[in-house]
Amino acid sequence: MMEFCTTTMLHLLAQGGEGAANQDAGNPLSFLFPLLIIVGIFYLLIFRPESKKRKARQSMVAAVKKGDTVVTTGGLKAGVKRVDGEEIVVVIDKDKDVKARFLKAAVLEVLPVEGPGDGASAETQRELNERAR
Repeated sequence: MMEFCTTTMLHLLAQGGEGAANQDAGNPLSFLFPLLIIVGIFYLLIFRPESKKRKARQSMVAAVKKGDTVVTTGGLKAGVKRVDGEEIVVVIDKDKDVKARFLKAAVLEVLPVEGPGDGASAETQRELNERAR
């Protein structure tokens, strides 16, 4: 066994180490190709859908207007009374006149307004008609 190792070492030394160097120096594209495929998969499965979601949320938050019903990140459902730049004033309880001020960034979702056939009460319909005026 020792004799085999010695002969192999002598053989490599006689070649000047060129044999080992040629084996290690593969084509650089063979390493880059799988890496590019992995990056492409990450882009298609992770980065692109997340950027679409982020853009959709930013446009939804930018479009918040008076009369919309919003849900905040804290789970609070309220109607928007006023929009002041990057802040909104929401009405939490109409009967007790409870209002709160939130940043637009705290809006998680803008709920659709229920139409006449959506089971809305007569009082809600009157409010919607007043807002439309």
